[in-house]
Amino acid sequence: MDKIGVVNIGYNSTNYYAIHCNQGYLLIDTGLPGTLEKMMSQFRKYGIRLNEIRFLAVTHFHPDHCGIAEELQALGIDLIVSEKQSEYLESANESMRKFRPFKEIVVKPHNILVANDRISFSQKTGLSGYLLCTPGHSEDSISVVIEGLGVFTGDLPLEGTTIDSNGKIKRSWAQIIKTNERTVFPGHGRTFEI
Repeated sequence: MDKIGVVNIGYNSTNYYAIHCNQGYLLIDTGLPGTLEKMMSQFRKYGIRLNEIRFLAVTHFHPDHCGIAEELQALGIDLIVSEKQSEYLESANESMRKFRPFKEIVVKPHNILVANDRISFSQKTGLSGYLLCTPGHSEDSISVVIEGLGVFTGDLPLEGTTIDSNGKIKRSWAQIIKTNERTVFPGHGRTFEI
């Protein structure tokens, strides 16, 4: 396998990551509805050709993380989600209809992966890693674990920074710590080590 690299192509206070590997790029998260041109500008800025982006994973179905997912799929990028996330797709589409323009997100059945399944993730993306269910910010939140690189956590709050009355945030961070990956790539703010 080729060397894995990551570029933060984010804008407007949200991080969007392009992970390079031998099959092209895996994009983690996308912009708000109506920001496709801005995302395309970011691709150009960082020297990423559209046809190099093979896959998209969204950490959760909030507008700043999945708003142009369907538009990117229409351009040939496969959206991959966890089984758990697929349960929330209908309600996510309903809540985002108020944004204009917004294209309803549809996930192809063969792009719905089982959480924690390294084999299906590797076969799909060519990367050693998996999707990890990490509720806390939202019920559909996942983190993307790329072995040897780090964990992409989306908007999962840091433990102790918000009220966690049901313990979900604490349990999600415990899972992340068990991955033995030390670099965290959050949806907002700077990358940090744990």
